[in-house]
Amino acid sequence: MASSQDIRSILARHGTLAGRIDRLSDDDCLFDHGLDSFGAVQVMMDLEEHFGLEFPEHLLSREVFSTVRNIRSFVSGQVLRKAA
Repeated sequence: MASSQDIRSILARHGTLAGRIDRLSDDDCLFDHGLDSFGAVQVMMDLEEHFGLEFPEHLLSREVFSTVRNIRSFVSGQVLRKAA
């Protein structure tokens, strides 16, 4: 299972955020706080490596990467599917 802390750690490394990730809620829009397309791709690649998963093409959307909660929900679902 992915934790918010796992996601936040990856965002802190690659997210191109204007401020500190620990000051944002799980529901704050990351794009409103400086996440750009390049940063989202970097975050995606780090998530794939960290959790050993691959983002399906149909889920490579702004919505998936818009909040910590959305990212965690997707990653947790993929991790559970992989374990099954």
